[in-house]
Amino acid sequence: MKRVLIITLYSGENEFGQCCDSVRNQSGVIVDHRIIKNMPKQAAHQKLYKMFNDSRLNFDYLAKLDADMAFSKPDSLAEVLKEFGEGVDMVSATVHDGITNTDMQSFNVFSARCYFHFSSNDPLFTDQLGIDFPGVQHSYVDRSRNILHAFNPSPFQAFMFGVHRALKVVQPGAKTPKLNDAYHQRYILNKAYNHYIETKSEHSKYALWGATLVFQNVIDSLVLFQKDDYIPFFDNVISKGGVDIDPRLSENGLFSLIKLLGVRKFFSSALAQLAKRLRSHQR
Repeated sequence: MKRVLIITLYSGENEFGQCCDSVRNQSGVIVDHRIIKNMPKQAAHQKLYKMFNDSRLNFDYLAKLDADMAFSKPDSLAEVLKEFGEGVDMVSATVHDGITNTDMQSFNVFSARCYFHFSSNDPLFTDQLGIDFPGVQHSYVDRSRNILHAFNPSPFQAFMFGVHRALKVVQPGAKTPKLNDAYHQRYILNKAYNHYIETKSEHSKYALWGATLVFQNVIDSLVLFQKDDYIPFFDNVISKGGVDIDPRLSENGLFSLIKLLGVRKFFSSALAQLAKRLRSHQR
């Protein structure tokens, strides 16, 4: 049987017990599950990817399963591993998200041939780092929904879902934001808004409150610290009975992103991205 190292980052997620139970119940694979607890976000990810490097000789595959995720079935991990065809070194499967009620990115599994430049990650985009592997990445929409995400978040946890993703939209302090990431995260928040309008989901509402504080510059730090640092913002919102949801969360499309980032910031980023592509084509 294939040997898989699964590492989970934990910082108070409501689903953690179900996450651990689901890993323990996986069949058809040999799993070693390790936990990194209550570390600042960037440092925790750097530790995780260094652990991957240090463990490559002992495992066939390496996977990060967040504490707000769980396998939906005992054979879920084995099903994902079937996607490793010849020459594939990284598989990215969609997860079914409870705050948006959609399939979104992603649960990543790596072959032991991958090497991680663990200190190269970004303070905000902590999973974006240099990874060397000889093969290719395979991404797919998992119609079987083998991995569930944010299926039972606490109110504060849902609030942080909104904060985290809204910060990735506006990227405060960045002169040239990453437009693809900003567009993608704004799309996710819009899905949360639509789900709230359709169902009045409490989880979605708290997420939209968190995003609203970012869009209205109440929370404006580029670096994501430990989640506990954001408790005063959450408590203040709860004490007021909530906040009016920012109307820009109801919008989708390119123009709404320009409104969020500002015209100058958007077009400077677009020009920088275009110049980068032209340089890559000239090589």
